[in-house]
Amino acid sequence: MPSESLQVSAVGVDRLQPGDHAFLAFSNDDERWDILGVFAQQGLARDEKVLLLVDTAHGPAEVAARVTGGMLQARRAIGRGQLVVSAMPGSGAGGFAGRLAEVARQTGTTAGEGCSGLRCATEMSGTLTELENLDRAVEYETALHQMLSGAHRGRGYTSLCHWDEREFGDSLAMDAVRAIHPVTLLDRDGTLHVAPTPDGIRLTGDSDLCTRDEFGAALGTLASLPHGTLVLDITDLSFLDACSASAVLRLAAELTAPRRLEVRCRNHHRRMLHLLGGRPIRQLSIVTTRL
Repeated sequence: MPSESLQVSAVGVDRLQPGDHAFLAFSNDDERWDILGVFAQQGLARDEKVLLLVDTAHGPAEVAARVTGGMLQARRAIGRGQLVVSAMPGSGAGGFAGRLAEVARQTGTTAGEGCSGLRCATEMSGTLTELENLDRAVEYETALHQMLSGAHRGRGYTSLCHWDEREFGDSLAMDAVRAIHPVTLLDRDGTLHVAPTPDGIRLTGDSDLCTRDEFGAALGTLASLPHGTLVLDITDLSFLDACSASAVLRLAAELTAPRRLEVRCRNHHRRMLHLLGGRPIRQLSIVTTRL
């Protein structure tokens, strides 16, 4: 489901849902282009219209080729009207107003073009060289979030705002902008994010060989909680390997009644847990919250 409050969650870009308004702080260009590539290609694969608002430092043709994987793929996506790359002013009196107007215009035409929704990524830092323009950026982000929150638009519209930490990472405005967004993106693949919840922990990112120690520590933290029902939420985990899934089953099997482990997950997680022997474990309950 789309995010519905300003309680920030950190997820991989592949877990964005229609209605999400996401924030990305990148610290190098490879991170930024990797994230934008997944963001754009997932939208194209879902028959969504992809709108990329870029600053004058990056030409539209260059951006289109980078996010689609080459000039040929870019021409095809642009030719069928599914990819729009627009060079927008980054600052000045009409810069942010122009961006909002473009987003509103594209949102209004998406359904008539046969697209299932609209996703928009906005470069927010390349030409913001004057500190006073950061205040305008906060106003823009607030207005964009209000637009997304509208019931008539939010369900089919996904937004990503990306900022360069090398320029604005220590600014108060950057902190204010981050707080506006209900979703923060993990800045690269192969990381695991652990967040406490009232009944347990929530994992996002990737659980594989590279993050095995972090995953094991997270399960240890979960097991140490005093709750009768321990809740492990992996609904937005981008990747779960068999070794990690087996560790979840061991944790459940080692619990002493009446303590239980409740795993909240997607269908493919549930299938993996069952294939690895989860069905007979009485202390385990699996709740599928999303497909």
